[in-house]
Amino acid sequence: MTASHGVFAFAHIGDLHLERAEDRHAADLRAILAEVAGLHGHGLLDFAYLPGDLAEDGRAEQYAVLREALDRHPALPVRLIAGDHDRQHGTMADFDALFAAVAGSPRGGGHAARCHDLPRPRDPVSVTHYHFAETWAGVRCLFLDMVSPGYGQKGFGLDFRLGPHQLAWLGAELARAEREGQPCAVFAHTYPDDLRVPDERAALAGLIRHHGVRLVEMGHTHYNELAPDGRTLYAAARSVGQNEDGSVGYAVAAIDGPVTSWRFKPLDRALPFVMVTSPADRRLATAPLDAADGTIAVRALVLSDRPQAAWRCHLRVDGGPAHPMVPDGPRTVHARIPWRDGARRLAVTVTDGAGRADTEVIEPVGRSFVPPPAHERPGSDALRLPAWPEKGLRGDQLGPNRNGRDW
Repeated sequence: MTASHGVFAFAHIGDLHLERAEDRHAADLRAILAEVAGLHGHGLLDFAYLPGDLAEDGRAEQYAVLREALDRHPALPVRLIAGDHDRQHGTMADFDALFAAVAGSPRGGGHAARCHDLPRPRDPVSVTHYHFAETWAGVRCLFLDMVSPGYGQKGFGLDFRLGPHQLAWLGAELARAEREGQPCAVFAHTYPDDLRVPDERAALAGLIRHHGVRLVEMGHTHYNELAPDGRTLYAAARSVGQNEDGSVGYAVAAIDGPVTSWRFKPLDRALPFVMVTSPADRRLATAPLDAADGTIAVRALVLSDRPQAAWRCHLRVDGGPAHPMVPDGPRTVHARIPWRDGARRLAVTVTDGAGRADTEVIEPVGRSFVPPPAHERPGSDALRLPAWPEKGLRGDQLGPNRNGRDW
């Protein structure tokens, strides 16, 4: 898949845990899909990402709820992977049918499952893997299967694995992307640190860091979380189906040249929505600010259900005068402005001609920024950021897999 719009951007619709069509979170899913499909129809988002735990117990009747919701928006590209709940009753047969119907279709990228023999403590077993790769807007996107290689026994605990075949595939994909100068994003159900086998944890985190993966986008936690390590942004989005993390919604992530950005879009907050995609905020930066000539380039992604001609965009530095921003593609606006030493906050505001507005405020990285060294727990939540309300982060890890209640 290719695109000419410049900035790669997608919607992350968190763990669904679907059971019945009449459930509240099934209605929330339908509303989110309607909004995201409209934005995709305007050329503003590339696809919707579903990070696993699609069904509460991985059963056909629960996947039918998802398929009915997706069928309402046949033009919306969807990329999905499996989570531990998709194997909750010990088999992937029903997920396999969903994967064939959605991921195997044109809207899902036309991907097929792969079969491998995996080593086991007792006997080798043939396992179907659901991992795949493709390129969007110049970004190599690698979708992992952390569930199929595990034992998949309900109540067994966190049993996330990759298996040697998938690790070798991932290493080859990352090496090829590096040779070709493509930035990479990895899509996984959870952090590498949650893998059951210590050697796999180290291998996956090492591959991600060695090849400078820009973004690892995850579910599983059930809360919004950002854990940047100075090279890779690990990002998790709240669950749609089981959650204690405030308003339901979806995350928006983007890669714009050297900058990776992320922000949560609550469903109960009307469009438009704006996210600064360049420069990087100091908390998410991987390189120093480029302001050699005393100016900086600012770009922002705009999501709106109104035509671009209706948008009015401007930015302010530390509450100073407004600088107009103009479109530089179907989904972004930009401006080049003076940037003085000591400036701290940059605010971008969009109005849509219907009396609605949105603002994002960032603190641009400084000119002397130096990325931190590798952490002693790479690929973990050890570097998670504290509360950041403007991004949708509460910072309390209130979910079933860390400090929340059992689901």
